[in-house]
Amino acid sequence: MEIVGGIIALIIVLPLMLLFYLIARPKEEGTLQERRNNPELNTNKLDLHNDRLDKFSKSKYRNTMYYVGPRGGYYYYSARGNKVYC
Repeated sequence: MEIVGGIIALIIVLPLMLLFYLIARPKEEGTLQERRNNPELNTNKLDLHNDRLDKFSKSKYRNTMYYVGPRGGYYYYSARGNKVYC
């Protein structure tokens, strides 16, 4: 009986989790070509993010603006305004 309840819970919970993910995930801005040429536009693609960091020394990835530091390395600003190195 517990197995049946677990299966029913999965049938109900998994679609709700998928729906929440689709609604809550950061939206990409502009077309792919616009995102390639403008590091201020949000992207969810890691390869594009890395290319923009190399080209522009900054990139907005999943709604967080990342920068390349003066001696290399990557950082972003926290909600308190502190630099957080990655």
